[in-house]
Amino acid sequence: MDRFIVEWGAARPDIDVHYLATLGRILRLSSHLREAVDDWLRPFGLTWDVFDLIVTLQRAGNSDGLRPTALTDACLLSSGAMTNRIDRVEKLGLAVRRPDPDDKRATRVALTRRGENLAEKAMTEHSAQSRRIADQLSRAEQETLARLLRKLLRSFEVERESGERE
Repeated sequence: MDRFIVEWGAARPDIDVHYLATLGRILRLSSHLREAVDDWLRPFGLTWDVFDLIVTLQRAGNSDGLRPTALTDACLLSSGAMTNRIDRVEKLGLAVRRPDPDDKRATRVALTRRGENLAEKAMTEHSAQSRRIADQLSRAEQETLARLLRKLLRSFEVERESGERE
């Protein structure tokens, strides 16, 4: 990134490209993180999409499962994408759709015993590997970075939420 900043500065001195020092690194880091996550989930036979769904169900801690709309919100997906994801996880035998005990017109998605076991093991590995990466920074650095990234992320999410309300 430092080289890109220098090269772009020379090629286009009329443009301030110092944003690359942060945004360029965030994009590169995102790519590296996605690769790393894929690598540590692969031995479990999981992709990020499947992992995200089963650990969301695990995190909810509700043996009755969650309604698809709650999963859509928790996983930040469209309803169509969530339906496809639920279908995949159900075909893998990791989750099942059941009638909602509170509303017979609705369904809930719950982990199977196999899904619970796999979510437990995969989340343990994910947590250990994520901690190993995060520990490249001190606790204070992690807190500062988290605060700054939260600020950037909120700028997008507030903008999206205000656009949805219009």
